Amino acid sequence: MQQLNRINPFNRSILMKKLFIFLACLIGLNMSNHTQAQIWHNAKNDGYHIFGQGWSRSSQNKYQRIPETLKSKLNNSGLWIGSRNCAGFYVRFRTDATTISVRYSLTTAATQYMYLSAYGQSGVDLYARSNDGKTFHWMAPHVGNASFGTPAIANYRNVIAQNMEGNNVCEYQLYLPNLNGITMLEVGVNTETETFEWIEAPEEDEQIVAYGSAVVAGASASHVGNSWTNMLGRALDTQVLNFGYATPVKLEEGMFAVLAELKAKVFIIDAMPDMINNVSNIKSGILAGVKTLRAVNQRPILLVESPGTADKLIRPELEARHTAANAELRKAYDELTEAGYHNIFYMTQEEIGLTADDFLDGIDVNDLGMKHYAEAYLKKLAYIEQHKENIPDGISDLEATKGTGKVYDLTGRPANEKHLTKGVYIRNGKKEAISK
Repeated sequence: MQQLNRINPFNRSILMKKLFIFLACLIGLNMSNHTQAQIWHNAKNDGYHIFGQGWSRSSQNKYQRIPETLKSKLNNSGLWIGSRNCAGFYVRFRTDATTISVRYSLTTAATQYMYLSAYGQSGVDLYARSNDGKTFHWMAPHVGNASFGTPAIANYRNVIAQNMEGNNVCEYQLYLPNLNGITMLEVGVNTETETFEWIEAPEEDEQIVAYGSAVVAGASASHVGNSWTNMLGRALDTQVLNFGYATPVKLEEGMFAVLAELKAKVFIIDAMPDMINNVSNIKSGILAGVKTLRAVNQRPILLVESPGTADKLIRPELEARHTAANAELRKAYDELTEAGYHNIFYMTQEEIGLTADDFLDGIDVNDLGMKHYAEAYLKKLAYIEQHKENIPDGISDLEATKGTGKVYDLTGRPANEKHLTKGVYIRNGKKEAISK
């Protein structure tokens, strides 16, 4: 310090400026290296990689649930706007990176619903998965290094570059926002990483299709992966097409027309929480909707009751409305089965089994409630798999015979063998052309 003081003040000023420039260069070099240490992979530009989306090859907007070509079928503008949310969407990729970053652009504010978790609404959620899809490990984002700015960012640091099979390359599953839309998605890894590979979504696949209220969409999971549809998809390692909406659904005829175009393993209709103020339209809406689905396929349909409310002991009038909605749903189910419709299943409030601890606000459910929902659906879907009838769809590869025994028409209803007219029927799970 004394030596420095002996230097001419003018020279000392020059030295200080040089030192400042030198330090600034070092900082700039470090910042430049940090910027260059990321290479970004764009999910939209690098091929087709969105799982959980129907009409994958025909959708004009890769990040919306219903394509533009079907917009005219919807008679509810709220459904169309809500279809731009990414509920149920995810991407899969393989990498040996030890740092993974995600950046994406949201279509609306991160917290549209102030009483819900921002991460549950607008966050992304990363899971490491085993190659057979039977084991998943949640990856928490790095604290203090995530934001919902423009773009939104989530960083995952100190990732162990070894998967559950002991290899250096690990497979990941990244969920997109439940109650918000995006226009851009990129995954960033280090430039020295040797591998990064998107896993392409199948062009055609049989999926579980779930239509219903905000609980179906993911309200109110604390983070995206904790919605019951995403839990169900991981448990079964299958795609669940999510048509849950924060806008109240009304069993719209147009929505059933859209769903009828999907290749589904099973259709889940879980709309009763939104129908408690529209009870008189439940039966007619369900009957019309099921007939619309049955006009094109015979896959199982699961009708689901409302789980009730958390505060039914002190607000019995609200619980009474849920009970009335469930009673109308049951009437519709009974009428369908009595009319001879097959592969129609029913899940009761008791089977869902929620308690007061499962709710966030008395209507939407929390993480515990989502877990109980997923468990109830797993049990019910196993039952459906054991008891469903394998009734073929469409008209192809027919054998012209005069049949005997139990016969169904193409809607799955029993036909009277003695009064059959010439046409296509189903016997023993096979299509036949009856000629008389």
